[in-house]
Amino acid sequence: MTIEDEELVGEFVVESNEHLADIENQLLQIEQAGANIDADLVNKVFRGIHSIKGAAGFLGFTAIKELAHSLENVLNKIRSNELVPDSNNTNVMLRAGDTLRVLINDAANSNNVDVSEQINHLNQVLDGNAVGAAPAAEVPVEQLEVAEAPVVEEPATVTEVAEVEVVDSPEVVEEYTPTPEQSYEPEPVPAAPVSYTPPAPTSTIDTGAANKTTVTPVDSSIRVSVNVLDHLMNLAGELVLSRNQLMQAVASQERMGLDAAAADLDQVTSSLQEAIMQTRMQPIGTVFGKFPRIVRDLSGQLGKQCKIEIEGKEVEVDKTIVEAIGDPLTHLIRNSVDHGVETPEVRSRNRKPVEGSIWLRAFHKAGKVCIEIQDDGAGIDPAKLRKKAMEKGVISADRAEAMSDREAVRLIFHPGFSTAEKVSDVSGRGVGMDVVRTNIEKLGGAVDVDSEVGVGTNIRVTLPLTLAIIPSMIVKCGRDQFALPQANIAELVRLRPGEVASRIDRVKSAEVLRLRGALLPLVRLDESLGLPRNKSENSNAPMNIIVVETGQVRYGLIVDGIHDSEEIVVKPLGMHLKGENCLAGATILGNGRVALILDAAGIASKSGVQLTHDSNEAHEAHKESVEQNHTQTLLLFSSDPADLFAVPMGVVARIERVKTANIDRVGGQELLQYRGTSLPLISVESQLKVNARPDVDRLYVIVFTIGEREVGLVAPKLDDIRELSCDIDDETFKEPGVAGSLVIDDRVTRLLDVFELAEVTHPQWFTESREDVSEPEDNPPRILLAEDSSFFRRQVAGFFKNEGFETYEYEDGLEAWNALSQDGVEVDLVVTDIEMPNMDGFQLCQNIRNTGSLQHLPTIALTSLSSESDVMHGQQVGFNDYQVKMHRENLIRSIRNLLAASKGGKKNKPRRKLATAGS
Repeated sequence: MTIEDEELVGEFVVESNEHLADIENQLLQIEQAGANIDADLVNKVFRGIHSIKGAAGFLGFTAIKELAHSLENVLNKIRSNELVPDSNNTNVMLRAGDTLRVLINDAANSNNVDVSEQINHLNQVLDGNAVGAAPAAEVPVEQLEVAEAPVVEEPATVTEVAEVEVVDSPEVVEEYTPTPEQSYEPEPVPAAPVSYTPPAPTSTIDTGAANKTTVTPVDSSIRVSVNVLDHLMNLAGELVLSRNQLMQAVASQERMGLDAAAADLDQVTSSLQEAIMQTRMQPIGTVFGKFPRIVRDLSGQLGKQCKIEIEGKEVEVDKTIVEAIGDPLTHLIRNSVDHGVETPEVRSRNRKPVEGSIWLRAFHKAGKVCIEIQDDGAGIDPAKLRKKAMEKGVISADRAEAMSDREAVRLIFHPGFSTAEKVSDVSGRGVGMDVVRTNIEKLGGAVDVDSEVGVGTNIRVTLPLTLAIIPSMIVKCGRDQFALPQANIAELVRLRPGEVASRIDRVKSAEVLRLRGALLPLVRLDESLGLPRNKSENSNAPMNIIVVETGQVRYGLIVDGIHDSEEIVVKPLGMHLKGENCLAGATILGNGRVALILDAAGIASKSGVQLTHDSNEAHEAHKESVEQNHTQTLLLFSSDPADLFAVPMGVVARIERVKTANIDRVGGQELLQYRGTSLPLISVESQLKVNARPDVDRLYVIVFTIGEREVGLVAPKLDDIRELSCDIDDETFKEPGVAGSLVIDDRVTRLLDVFELAEVTHPQWFTESREDVSEPEDNPPRILLAEDSSFFRRQVAGFFKNEGFETYEYEDGLEAWNALSQDGVEVDLVVTDIEMPNMDGFQLCQNIRNTGSLQHLPTIALTSLSSESDVMHGQQVGFNDYQVKMHRENLIRSIRNLLAASKGGKKNKPRRKLATAGS
């Protein structure tokens, strides 16, 4: 075959796979339409198969041409209303499409394959005869390599991104694979339709066949929007101009010209980087497209009725991640059908719709991609998991008794753990969920699960947008610098020398940090990497702790210093470091130094971080009785040495450090050019009586949300994050945007109400949101508020007053309970603090749930910053939601949602799990 012929074959493979890319979903839509034929859709599929037939005939691929011709005939009969598609003839067409895809991807050897059986099945459909089950690809066994694939293949990790090599890997039918022994014998054609039998084992055509011709791999190319290419061309021109400007400034040795040229070059290269990364972004719908077929086939195999609803197909992620998540998501979808959704008989007994539902959603959140797989099935029974785990020796009886239901459900991610009674081709091997978790974490992501028995299960996968360039925090350990991906960083904690002894304890010989009422395991980076301890370490120096999250593990990483954040380019490790689990790669910093990239999951594994539960259990055993009801975790910042401000951490979504040059002023409003969009900014200098903002090259932006809108609060200097228990003065410095003041380290600090500050700056945002709410003026919602702090009670009651709510205020839980149970106060919803004298919020909620006339009353827990243990306790006693006291937007939205739900009745969809603060 000449080079020209090889290029033609390569183009044929690419074009044919484009025609077949969405054929499964198209055929399923044709089946669902039944007699109501969608002529445009059928014509589209017909034209695609017709194009494949014509090109295959021109190139001499007879088997492909004949099979495509037979499938084309069936489609022609459908579009002429001579054949009504049903499940049986749709199965035949789907299998024909599968076989076409296999043949096309090994076109050079396709003529050696006998497709007569597939053509016969299609002809039987044309003749109006029922067709029995047939294998997915009718290819002779001697020409195939049959192998049972692992549940999830190893995806590219952060380490391997720089080493990716595109290989010729024919696309195969990714379906439910019975064991190789379960082959199918051709059956005689029955007189009546028969139930669908699942496809045969996944097969690939023997790549070792003689005279194999290598064609252009499909994965070696990618479609790029013309608009993106035009943008790249414009940026390339800007880059040339910036280069010329820089060269001229260097030649003339003008300092001011050099600074301006460097700033322009920085802006252009940043834009160029974003545009180039955009060329690799692909819609996640390319992965989601195969799941309707999977759900349809597997539910038929298992005798279940199940549908899937997909949202967010348009969400874009890096091509590397798109290619890597297919297998993990396939396993999760299969688990939902197999383990989650019940049989029609069971669902009918439980008064559920006979047809089960699976929801697959993708959306952007906080710079990451979130994927949810939710079903309305039986849920996961934590008691059953505990019992099975004890039988297998995974946990002890004492540990099982002490575990919360949420921790018990997470046992499904334990290696080799399965509750299946027998091993089948669908499940029961005990390797699936563990491999899913491992491979998601290798991509820099995380997976978690929520479940409620009888209601359903929700699995959440969080992934980075890209693996090529990673925002990271540069940290120091000894004389070396390391990069820690920001995706793993939850918060930064700095302990003053005097706080170290009081806040760091030892539990079972391991160091732990007291953080907001819980104990956090600590890991010293130098010990994990085997580095010598810094001998010059000053015992009077503050301790830097990075709170790291990876999967279900959360721990504090002790480092010697924390430097700037930086976007790094991932480079592979050398062979001598390949076995080091604590490292994920290497990078070159802006100063030219090489820095190793830390693997948060590897550090946790090497250090044996499994102390979270045990540490908190020990902590509860000797916990001092300290009043924490007025405790707030505050982020402290200053715009000037004389002006110190505090923001509740519960309202902070994230913190960014940006260049002042990236802030534009348009129409009197400051905007930050950020991740391809404009982030509106507010500042204390523009609204409050403070000194002017200092002229600095870089400053911080505290990002919070108002409804669906992100807003940034400019903070020239971050001072600290402090957990404080003190009185707040809401009179001396009270003004719009300031909730009150408090004294911290002998300095008066103003506590900001960021939502009120935003409302003063941009009142139209709040006007728009209130226009969407139509509450009758003569029947406002009645809210009971239980809060012992007079400051917070006035603040929250003020929120409610502004929304038009009628509020009943009480100083503790006992007063609130007496009002409900004895005084007969009728309310639509209860909002209560947790820690209160006489009766706390937990007891108040439990009393409400145990009283028949009140048990359905929506109840929200109000707290300064909730811990997971509080959330779990709240779920057990019956709270509907958990909200942060100063997060006005989330609190009001939660109240309106719960009021609407209580008025509208229960929905068919499973109710949401107890939300965490700030969610």
